[in-house]
Amino acid sequence: MLATKTVLTLAVAKRIAAACEAEARRLELRLVIAVVDDGGHLVLLQRDDDAQIGSVEIATLKARTAVLFRRQTRDFQDVVEGEGRLALLCIPNGIPLDGGVLLKAGDEIIGAIGISGASDEADGDIGRVGAALLKTLEPVMSD
Repeated sequence: MLATKTVLTLAVAKRIAAACEAEARRLELRLVIAVVDDGGHLVLLQRDDDAQIGSVEIATLKARTAVLFRRQTRDFQDVVEGEGRLALLCIPNGIPLDGGVLLKAGDEIIGAIGISGASDEADGDIGRVGAALLKTLEPVMSD
């Protein structure tokens, strides 16, 4: 029997990014927003005018780290800072900085969002604003 799964659409990724962008503007921050699907593939990338160019790669890496390791990147940062586990700085295709936030439909991981350009804490807080939007959306069945 084949399994069914919820899929992150471009339309939903755009709504998530818009929620993050609104929060960033409220805080007067210039950010990069990357949204990836459940395989870590880029669905949407948005860079504010005057956002630092390096944040393109960092935002994408934060999103991919979250989805590939199935946890918020803040969890990795907490272990590095709290327990001093510097070995986590070497995880392949990973970055232990807040700002990589899982996107979930119920308990199912459907992707992740990565935010870069401000402090790690602000990046994470803005990503969590976007992720919270998913709780308000109804699933749509496709043919």
